[in-house]
Amino acid sequence: MGRNSAASGGCNGEDAAMAQFKITSWNIKHMHDAIAPGGKDAARLPFIREQIAQMDPDILCITEATPDLPLLQQWAATLHVPYVVPTIPGTDAALAKLPNNPRKALCKLYGYPDNPITGGQWIWFLVKASRNLGAELQDPKIWQRFAAGQYADAADQQRDDGKWGVYYWAERKAGVWNHVRQPQVLVATIAGLRVELIGAHLRSKLNSTRTGIWEDEARTTFAEPFLKEVMNDRIKLATEAENIRKYVDARFAQEANPAVMVMGDLNDGPGREIFERKHLYFDLIGNLQGSIFEAERFLNHALFDYGTPVTGTGAGLRWSYKLSGKDPVDPTRDPHLLLDHIMFTQRLVAKDTLPRIRSGAGLVEHAIHERVNAMRPRKVPETSDHRPVSVSLSLA
Repeated sequence: MGRNSAASGGCNGEDAAMAQFKITSWNIKHMHDAIAPGGKDAARLPFIREQIAQMDPDILCITEATPDLPLLQQWAATLHVPYVVPTIPGTDAALAKLPNNPRKALCKLYGYPDNPITGGQWIWFLVKASRNLGAELQDPKIWQRFAAGQYADAADQQRDDGKWGVYYWAERKAGVWNHVRQPQVLVATIAGLRVELIGAHLRSKLNSTRTGIWEDEARTTFAEPFLKEVMNDRIKLATEAENIRKYVDARFAQEANPAVMVMGDLNDGPGREIFERKHLYFDLIGNLQGSIFEAERFLNHALFDYGTPVTGTGAGLRWSYKLSGKDPVDPTRDPHLLLDHIMFTQRLVAKDTLPRIRSGAGLVEHAIHERVNAMRPRKVPETSDHRPVSVSLSLA
């Protein structure tokens, strides 16, 4: 196995490759278990390395990443080419206070919950050292202030703790919610343009209820307690997407045409699953992309013109995750789901400007994923249950 020279935006030759800038988003399942010394999934690590080498991204956004920053930095520097892991100012000082527990040392600064369960899946960006982007992560306090200012309710506007009001359909019950995993913003200069890359990993749709799903033996009607729990969880998920949209709107309130990208595992995709079809009547991605009546603020999708929509046979290409079996609450749905996304503002598709995302620049890395995983012994788990999504920016 070796580096795929065509991976960098599909160009041949060193000059052509340098005229392309490739950005990849990948949920590496339980990455810490693979990267930690003596980790239970250490056998996956050589194949993860090889998959990154063949994709050869200039920037790699990893969701479900290890919270151990020093470990990740050491590992990133030893990939097929050296990568750096940009950080928030103040990171070194925070690590120095708790050098033996990087997760706990950094959780407050990076906006993560201080517990090893929900606080164990982090978002990091790996950036090719040779690109000299001067990239760094933005302090989450900026996100929280910017997003809060876009809410209609005065109470939400005054918040500076990253929370917002959440309201449940047809109920007087209300509360507050926040990101389970705080989105991270990488600020980088690409071909002279300031670009903000938002890495996100939204709340999972998995519900705690495992019994009492159905009211009848025919499994046609959901039990009311289960349906209520599911609806409330999906409303929370939808408000996480809305909060990202609030941040994007805040950037448009500050400058006319900001270059912003949103990427990561959003745990939802185009089309509506059963609860969205029958009860919510909206899909999460639509909330995030914005209104077509405000076209200048609408987020384009990297896979809009890629391949064909997935079909029940799996013949299509626009999917990044496959259910291991039938969906227990929607068994007739297609098991191929597009959970991983890259979206971007109009500034990055404007004619006669650079960098620019041209038609057909996005893809799901099916070929490389399957080629690398074909080489692993069957006893070694897949590199990940998610397939990476990539997009290439033209620099010339």
